[in-house]
Amino acid sequence: MTNIYKQIFKEIEKNDKIIITTHIRADGDCVGSAIGLKEIIKSMYKNKTVKASFENMKFLSFLGSPDKIEDDEFKNSLIISVDNATLDRSNDPRIQLSNKIIKIDHHPNKDPFGYINLVDENRCACSEIVFDFLLNIKNPSISVDGLEALCTGILTDSGRLSYSHVDSRTFMTIAKMIDMGIDYQKIINHLDEITKEELRFKGYVLSNFEETENGVLYIKITKEMRDKYNVSYDEASNMVSELSGVKESPIWALFNEAHENEIRCRIRSNGIKINETCEKFGGGGHENASGIVVDSFEKCDEVLNALDELLKK
Repeated sequence: MTNIYKQIFKEIEKNDKIIITTHIRADGDCVGSAIGLKEIIKSMYKNKTVKASFENMKFLSFLGSPDKIEDDEFKNSLIISVDNATLDRSNDPRIQLSNKIIKIDHHPNKDPFGYINLVDENRCACSEIVFDFLLNIKNPSISVDGLEALCTGILTDSGRLSYSHVDSRTFMTIAKMIDMGIDYQKIINHLDEITKEELRFKGYVLSNFEETENGVLYIKITKEMRDKYNVSYDEASNMVSELSGVKESPIWALFNEAHENEIRCRIRSNGIKINETCEKFGGGGHENASGIVVDSFEKCDEVLNALDELLKK
C-alpha cells in the first residue's frame, strides 16, 4: 500500500463515524465516488457509521440516495471530501464543522484543504482514484453496487471513455470491475435512458443552437423554455454533449438559467485548453471540461467572446 493510501486507511480504521461529501452541482463522478467509497468502508467495517452527502440527481437515482445527516454528526465525524477541488465548492457547508477532513480528488490542487490530500490530476475521474484505494487495501471488500457506482463515475467523467485524459489505466480499471461482477450493460442502459420530454427538448437544442464568428457552438436555455418542454434543470444541462463532435467547432457551450440572476455555463472542448479562460470569469475545471456561474445572459456573451477569441488563436 502506498504511503498516502496507508494514511487514509489508518484514519478510517481509527474513526467509527465517517461522512463523505462531494462538490456542489452534482455529477456522475462525485456521486459515484461518494457511494463507492461508502460501500468500501461499509463492506470492510460492519460496525462503523458511514454516510454520504450529495445532491439528488434524477439520472443517477439508480445508484442510490444521499443520507440524512444532522449537524452534530459533522462535528464528531471524520469527513472525506471526494471530487471537490476547493472547500468553498463543497455540497454541504457543514463540512467546516469538522476539524478532520481528508481530500480525495483529481482536479488541479489549488486548495489542499484536507489534513491528508490524495490528489492525482492525471486520473480521468475521482472514482478511478477511489478504486485504486480499494485495490491497495489488504483483503479489500466492496459490494457490486459500490463497484457500479465507481464505474458510473468513470464513464460520466470521461465521456464514455472518449476524453483526452483517458489512458490505458482507465480501460484496465473498467475491465477489472467487469471481472469483479458489475453489470456493465445495465449501467450503460441507465445512462442512455431519456424521457419523451427530453427527446423533444433534444430536438429543440439541435435545431436552435447558435455559432460564434469563429465556430463556438452554443445554446442559451431559459427557465421558460425548460417549462415549455417539461424538462428539469439537470436534464437540460445534460444536453451540452449534444453539441459535441462538430468538425469545425472544437468548443461548445450550454448556458442554463438556474435561478434569477444565476446562469450556469457548461463549456467543453476537443483538444483546446479552456479552463484558463473560464478561470478569468470565476470558474474553472478541467482542460476540456469546465464551468462558470454568471449573473446574466449578457455576461454569457462576454464568455462567448473570450471563447471565440481563444478559438481564433
